[in-house]
Amino acid sequence: MSVAPAFASRLLTPRTVVAAATAVSALGGVAVLRALDPNAGGLWPCAFHAITGLHCPGCGLTRALHALVHGDIARAWAMNPLAMIALPLLAMMLAQWWVSRPLMPAWLSRRAHDGRWWIATLVVFGVLRNLPYAPFAWMAPG
Repeated sequence: MSVAPAFASRLLTPRTVVAAATAVSALGGVAVLRALDPNAGGLWPCAFHAITGLHCPGCGLTRALHALVHGDIARAWAMNPLAMIALPLLAMMLAQWWVSRPLMPAWLSRRAHDGRWWIATLVVFGVLRNLPYAPFAWMAPG
């Protein structure tokens, strides 16, 4: 038996394939956001905002990622503060899954892997960012 196939079978695990596909997709997204400016138009508008006039939890996400790719963290936060909190958490969740060992405190890992927490957070953020008065008006993209 050859050593190369055994090494390749350990290297090409489903976890490694998913992690590699995620990394390639992220790099592709970075390349697109480096080249295109969603603030200048030309990209798809938010359908929810176009129909209702309200900001969904994802409104401003493309512009936030564009700002983040260009190193403007303050602008990214102004566009979608929830995304700026969620992105590092999601990256840590993926890394934790890939290495198959805890990388986050247990209390945070439990909440991060509970879909009910994500749904509740998105609903609350979506409602609060549409309130036109302080202290919530800052959550609207812009």
